[in-house]
Amino acid sequence: MSRKTLLNIDYALIQGTYWMFYAVAGMFVSVYMLGKGYSNTSIGLVIAVGNVVAVFVQAVLANITDKAQRLTDITVIKVLIAVLFALTVAVLLIGDKSLLLTIAYTALIVVHTTLHPFVNSLSFTLEESGEHVSFGIGRSMGSLSAALLGLAMGYLVTGFGVDVIPFSGLIILVLMEAIIIVAGRHHARFRQGGREIPGHETGDGEEAVSLTEFVSGNMVFMVMSVGVVALFFGNVIVENFTIQIIESIGGDTEQLGVMIFVMAILEMPAMLFFDRIKKRFSYIFLMRVVAIFFTVKITLMYLAGSMGVMYAAQACQVLGYGLMFPAMVSFIDDIMSRGEAVRGQAVFTTAITVGNVLGCIFGGRILDLSTVGTLLLISAMITAAGTILICCTVSRVKRKNIERDAV
Repeated sequence: MSRKTLLNIDYALIQGTYWMFYAVAGMFVSVYMLGKGYSNTSIGLVIAVGNVVAVFVQAVLANITDKAQRLTDITVIKVLIAVLFALTVAVLLIGDKSLLLTIAYTALIVVHTTLHPFVNSLSFTLEESGEHVSFGIGRSMGSLSAALLGLAMGYLVTGFGVDVIPFSGLIILVLMEAIIIVAGRHHARFRQGGREIPGHETGDGEEAVSLTEFVSGNMVFMVMSVGVVALFFGNVIVENFTIQIIESIGGDTEQLGVMIFVMAILEMPAMLFFDRIKKRFSYIFLMRVVAIFFTVKITLMYLAGSMGVMYAAQACQVLGYGLMFPAMVSFIDDIMSRGEAVRGQAVFTTAITVGNVLGCIFGGRILDLSTVGTLLLISAMITAAGTILICCTVSRVKRKNIERDAV
C-alpha cells in the first residue's frame, strides 16, 4: 500500500472517530441530560458555556503549538483524546444529576470542541511527507461514521438506557487514540523522504491584518457574518434539541437515530464533489443557495406533522449545511488577500460559535417556557432574516474587494 493511501486512510479514520464521538456526546446530549433530570434551559447553558470556553482554550493551545516547534498537531490530539477519555469516565461514574456532572459534561464539550481545529489541520501536518491528503474525503468519512453510529445509538439507548452514551464514547476514544498513534508513526517515517507538493509552499510573506484593520476594511463582510450567526442559531436548535422536536410529533429515541443518520449522510455529496461544483457555479450563487436551504429546512420542520415530513426536510442538508463550510471557506479565500483571509476565516468561525451559543441559551429557555412549535417558529424567522441578509450582501462583498484590489 502506497504512503499516500496510508496517510489518507489515517486521516479519514481520525475524522471518522472524531465525528462518531460527536454523534454520541453532541447529538445525544439532550437525550443523556434529560435522562438525568436536567431542564432544557440547563442543557442549553451547558452547551453554550462549553462552546464559549472552548474558543479561549483553542486560542491558547494554538499559540502554544505555534511557539513550541516540537509540539505538533499529532501530539496535541493525543493529549486531548486522553483528557477526553478521563472526562467521559467521570461522566459515566458520577451518573446522577449534580454540580459535578454538570462540570464534567461541560468540560467534555470544551475539550471535544477544542479538538476540532487540530483534527482539521492534521491533513496539512500529514502532507509534510509530500503526499496530498484529501480533507474532503476525510471529512465525508466523518459524516458517514456519524450517520452509522447515530442510527445504532438510537436503538442502543432504547435498549440499554442513557448510560450507554458515555460508555460508547469510551470505546470510540480508545479507537481514536490507537489511530492517531499509528498516524504519528506513519508521519514520522514518511516525513524523512518527504517532498514539497506543488501549490503547497509555505506562505507568501504577507502577514494577517489586525482585527481593527480587517473590520474597517470589510464592513460588508462583517454585516454578512451577522447573517451567518442567524443561520447557525437555527441550525444548533435542530442539532441539539432534536429529541424534543421529534417527540413533539410522536417520535422517539430510535427515530432520533434514524434522523441523525439521514442528516449526516446527506452532508456527504457536497463535501465530496465540491471541487466540481465550484467550477460550474460562482461562490456568490452558492452562498445564496446555502442560506436559502438553511431556511427551507427549519421551516419544513416547523410545518412537519409527521416523522415522514421531518425526514424529508433533511434533504435540505445537501445544499444547506453540507455545502456551507466548503463554500464559505472557498469564498473567503477567493475574495480576500492572503493576509485578510486568515482574519476572515477566524471571523467566520466566531460567527458560527456566537450563533451556536445564542441558540443553545435561548433555545433551551424557550422550550421550558413555551412549546417546540414556538421554538421552531422563532428559529425559522431568525434563520430567514439571516438568509435575507446574506443574499443581499454577498455580491457587495465580492464587488467591494475587487474595487479595492484594483485601486
